[in-house]
Amino acid sequence: MLSPSTKPLCPCCFKAFSSSILEESNAATVTIERSPLFDFSSVCGTCAPSDVERALAEKAKTDPTVPPIIWLLTPLEIQETAARVLEETTKNLDEIAAVNLSEVTFENTVFKLMTPPNYKTNPQVAACKFLQHCSTDSEIREAASKAGSEFAKSRVLGRMRKDVYERLKAYSLTDECKNLDSYNQHFVKSALQDFERAGLALSEEDGNRLQQLLEQETAVCDEYKKNLGND
Repeated sequence: MLSPSTKPLCPCCFKAFSSSILEESNAATVTIERSPLFDFSSVCGTCAPSDVERALAEKAKTDPTVPPIIWLLTPLEIQETAARVLEETTKNLDEIAAVNLSEVTFENTVFKLMTPPNYKTNPQVAACKFLQHCSTDSEIREAASKAGSEFAKSRVLGRMRKDVYERLKAYSLTDECKNLDSYNQHFVKSALQDFERAGLALSEEDGNRLQQLLEQETAVCDEYKKNLGND
């Protein structure tokens, strides 16, 4: 099995990578060092990264904690990485929920929702699920589609975490939150709205009904995307 940092490349991309970030190579496989200095303009159109990958790579030039997306090319890679992301996501939310309501801070509450493994900023989420839309390999499409379904279910469950919502709500009332810059205040407000749109501002009965509807919506969307990818 190829590791996430070891991928087969087409001839032109093999040549481009070998000139700047190649660590070692052979005729079939190259080992890619995750360098933010790689010139993506030298890569051919077939293997060129998406706009999202370019943006992440650009940010990686000044922030070493944000690597470019490494696309996952085998069903097993997708399965293993998706399972790890889901486990880390649950652990991250559990850590927020464990904070005493009187001890919430930006670092132990908000920051954990802004950065990986949170799905909105986790490049591995895109790497796991995107190939359901474009791979010519039915097994890869199936694995990526299943990963996307699991991520969607995880998002629904995460937005229903009342314990996490309570910590974020408590933080929003602190003086520290009131003194945040406009960007971070906007994030706090938007994150609270995500939880409230998921039903946490509703009665328990209405909240449970909304969760059922959201789960049904996720299932229908998954089936649609799967059918679209197989056409």
